[in-house]
Amino acid sequence: MLIPLIGFILGIPLLAYAVFCYTGIANFRKILQAKKQKGNLPLALGLGLIGIALMLGIIGYLSPINGDSVRYLRVIIGTVGLLLTGYQLGKIWLTSESFKTLIKRLKQIKFQQELGRYWELLHVLVSRNLKVRYRGSLLGVYWSLFNPLIMTGLYSAIFGTEFAKYYNNSILNYVLAAFTGLVVINFFSASTSQALASVVSNGAMLNKIRLPVSIFPVSMIAANIFQFAIGVFPLLAVMTLINSKSLVNVVALLLPFFALVLVCTGVGFLVSALYVFFRDLPYFYELIVFILWISSPIFYPAEIVPKHIRPFLALNPLSPIIESLRHIALSEGLPDFSVIGSALLSGIIILSLGWVCFHLWRSQFMDLL
Repeated sequence: MLIPLIGFILGIPLLAYAVFCYTGIANFRKILQAKKQKGNLPLALGLGLIGIALMLGIIGYLSPINGDSVRYLRVIIGTVGLLLTGYQLGKIWLTSESFKTLIKRLKQIKFQQELGRYWELLHVLVSRNLKVRYRGSLLGVYWSLFNPLIMTGLYSAIFGTEFAKYYNNSILNYVLAAFTGLVVINFFSASTSQALASVVSNGAMLNKIRLPVSIFPVSMIAANIFQFAIGVFPLLAVMTLINSKSLVNVVALLLPFFALVLVCTGVGFLVSALYVFFRDLPYFYELIVFILWISSPIFYPAEIVPKHIRPFLALNPLSPIIESLRHIALSEGLPDFSVIGSALLSGIIILSLGWVCFHLWRSQFMDLL
């Protein structure tokens, strides 16, 4: 009841603001930091639709009419409102003095040259990481595929018969479910563990050459992305195409994987910065990875977890990524974009947190490397 009530309370002032913005009351127009918005019907309409969508939540909760119908209506109204509002606010900002000032500053720092240099460094470091990692190896980057395949076979032999009932009584579906879960946790564990030591292990280089420090954890994540693209993704895409019979689902696989990359990059920034200060971190981080592994529905279905434990497992950022990958790979219908959206939102939050911490602490790195 609390969330629909909060939505209803927020919807009322937003709807009122939409009316006041259109009628041109100066005090309300100043909140948007925009001039001459009187009579801006698309902006007022967009804000009003968002307010209505928020207020409709209480109707769906009280269920005077069909709850699903209200939910779909809210999604449609809210989406249209967000598009209208976003378009109008974007147009206002693009014509503002702050945007023009930002463009001038970007031109002054030669943004394109800096980006090109960063890309060249990233290419060199990724190539070096892969060559050093797989020098003399028989399978090379395909070890990233071989490991989850072996583990999938082991889990299927032990748990396949028991857990197949949660996957339409199909052991093949359980095999695919276990494989997707292992792919996610292996990528997370490998990329973040390698990113953890990246800054410290390149301390000697940083003391001799001026380089962007963030390039080192990013290069570790990028190397694992390359491994995934060459080794794991083609097999996952073929299995998804055979099972779902939909090219849309194959393309949709990129969305949860992108969320996984965001999570890994954010965690990589955070742990690589912390390792500069706390050299015991790798031992503690092994425990954290194990907790994330056991609390993620990798070899077991989420349905077997007791209801009073599920809210705690929902805090695991890998869970929505695994669930969205499984839904895309196992379902013949369209992907569940609500789960994908949750995974992307978690990824953006974690990336932002890691990036902020990394840059706040970066000035202290050189004294400790």
